[in-house]
This record gives sequence, structure tokens and C-alpha cells, in this order.
Amino acid sequence: MSTDKVDETHQYVDKISAKLENENHHHQHGNVHYGKRRAAVGLAAFSSLGGWFFGYDQGVTGGIVVMSSFKNDFCNGVYGNQSDCNLPVAALPSGYRQFLVLFTLLYNIGCFIGAVFISSFVAEKFGRRAIIFTSAALFLTGTLIVICPPGGSAKIMILILFGRVVEGMGVGCSSFSCPIYASEIAPTNLRGMLSGFMQMTVVTGLFTANIVNLIFQNHNWGWRLSNGLILIAPITIMIGIFFCPETPRWLFKNKGRDLAEKSLKRIRGIDDVAAELDAIADAVQEEGNQLSFKELFTTKKMLQRLGVGMGVHILQQATGINPIFTFGGIIYESVLGKGIIALLVLAGANLLSTIPALFLFDRLGRRNLLIFGGLAMVIGHLVAATVFVTGCDVVKTMIN
Repeated sequence: MSTDKVDETHQYVDKISAKLENENHHHQHGNVHYGKRRAAVGLAAFSSLGGWFFGYDQGVTGGIVVMSSFKNDFCNGVYGNQSDCNLPVAALPSGYRQFLVLFTLLYNIGCFIGAVFISSFVAEKFGRRAIIFTSAALFLTGTLIVICPPGGSAKIMILILFGRVVEGMGVGCSSFSCPIYASEIAPTNLRGMLSGFMQMTVVTGLFTANIVNLIFQNHNWGWRLSNGLILIAPITIMIGIFFCPETPRWLFKNKGRDLAEKSLKRIRGIDDVAAELDAIADAVQEEGNQLSFKELFTTKKMLQRLGVGMGVHILQQATGINPIFTFGGIIYESVLGKGIIALLVLAGANLLSTIPALFLFDRLGRRNLLIFGGLAMVIGHLVAATVFVTGCDVVKTMIN
């Protein structure tokens, strides 16, 4: 037998041995006692407050752009007169329409920067609590930049667009940090539900934003008040995170077993955490044996998993619901004349459908929920498209 074949055989045997050893470890850790769950649930609920300003900002943006206070600051006297700024979306002044697009686009660019570049660096180097604090600080700073300057000037609008980038960076960081914190402190049997807390706060924030928009829609400072109210959440996070423990998993990897044990005892409310610490140690060791990038793209099984994982996230974002929430206020205002109310109904349906999903994560299964959710999205988009198309005659008549 050639040397290459012998080496391949040895590598294969080593992989099988490692797999059997890992399975044996998992079997040994089956008797992990998670102690009291109240602390883990409370910490997960607190960290998920980042979802409040995630969902709230998305919800509030769709409504404020049809408020008279927003038009008075960024359209009237800047790109046209009052009658120009009250036309349907397709007939609005081109400069103002460009501003509306940038108002959303730059926010999404900020989200990308926060989620991809800032989050991973801060979370790995300084800890999970640090990135949660960073997300809240960025969102607070960005929102203040957006709501504090006066309107009526194209130069000031550039500053506001910069604030939208900073806001987005905070939201991008929160979308990364809050679920990872919750998952790393959660008992295994509650991980799905606790990790889903953020989604619950996202849709709750979105629904709350539309209620606030409805309340302030006719106020002279309506869009500023709607935007500023959510600052309660990041301020609460920035103060409260100092009273929360760091995740045992990050401490084990970066500070050692003793600090991880101290944190785990605090979270679980018990002293006997040796078995769970051993399980964390095994998980950290497995992370050290990860595949290389070359193996990830050349191993058929890994490539399939990578495709499924990326495909689910890409298709989820490409369903089109985000543009409806973001620009739905303008569209529904043009088609139905009730943009804010239409968004409130949409956000309410979103909220009510999320509540049962939290409890079905670990019972019905992720795959089945994706299938049912996908079918519901198809039906919902067909209804929305029908409403938009049938309402276009009204818009064309008004423009003509």
C-alpha cells in the first residue's frame, strides 16, 4: 500500500475516533443539571431589548415618512411646495424621493457594517456584554443625530443621513449580539425559545412603533417624537448590561475555567455546574477543530449544509416583507389613503403570529415552521400585490 493511502487511512481512522469520542462525551453530559431557569430567562429577556429598537426603527420609518411634520422638514421649501409634497409617491419631487431612498438605504448599509465588521470583532475580543453595550450606544448616538437637527436645509439632511448610518450600525450589532448572548446562557432545552426572544421584541417594537405613529401623526414634532421615544430601550441596556454576567462560554475561551464557573453558578443559581462546564469545554474544543475554508467548499456534505444555511437567510430577507414595512406607509397612503393604519394592521398580524412560534420552536421543529411561514408569505404577498395593482388606477388618475 502506498504512503499516501496509509496517510489517508490514518486520517480516516482519526476522524472516526474523534467522532466516537465526541459522541461519548455527549452521552456523558446527558445528566447536566441546569438548576434554576429564572435567571437565564430574565437575562435573555433583558438582552433581547436590543430587538426593541431593531423592530421599532423599522416600524417607525414606514409611518413617519407620510407625516406632515416629516414633509415640512424635508420636502416643503426644500424640494417643492406643500401641494407637491402631498402628491402620491410616483409624483413626488425627484430630489425628495431620492432622499427617502437614501434614508432607508444608508440605514441598511449601516446594519451591514455593524453586523459583519463591528460585531464579530468586539464580541470575540471584548465579550458579549461589550457588543450589546456597543449596539445600544451606536443606536442612541445615531438617533440623536437624526432627530435633533432642525429641518429645512439640504446640508442638514446630509447630517441626518449620516445619523441613519450610525443608527443602522447599532441595529446590525444588536441583531448579532442579542441572540448569541441568549443562546450562550440558555439551557439546552430552552435555547430555541430564549434565542427567539429577540424576534418577539422585534415584532413587538414594530407594532408599538405603529401605535406611536398613529398617536403623533398630526403633531408638529410628530416624526421626532415617534423616533425619540425608543431611546428608552438603549439607555436601559447601557445601564443594565453592567449588572449582567458575561457568558460562561466566552469566559471559558478567553479568561479561563474559574471565571466561567463563577458566571455559570450565578446564572444557574446552583453550585454543582461541573458537568455543564465539561460540556462547554468539549464544545470549545470542537470549535478548535473546525474545517478549513478549502474543506468547507470542497466537502460535499459541508457544502450542502452551507448552501442550506445561507439560502434560508438570503431567501428570508428576499421575501419582500422588509420593503413593505419600510415603504408601505407611502404605498398604502397612495393606494388606500390610510398608510399608518394599514401598517398598524400589518404589524399587528406580524406580532400575533410570532407569539405561538416561540413555543413551537422546540415542539413543531424549525423546518416545519419555515414551510408554514413560507406558505403564509406567498398568500400574503399575493393579497398585497392585488391591492397595489388594483389601486394603481387611483394613483395614475391623481397624477394625470
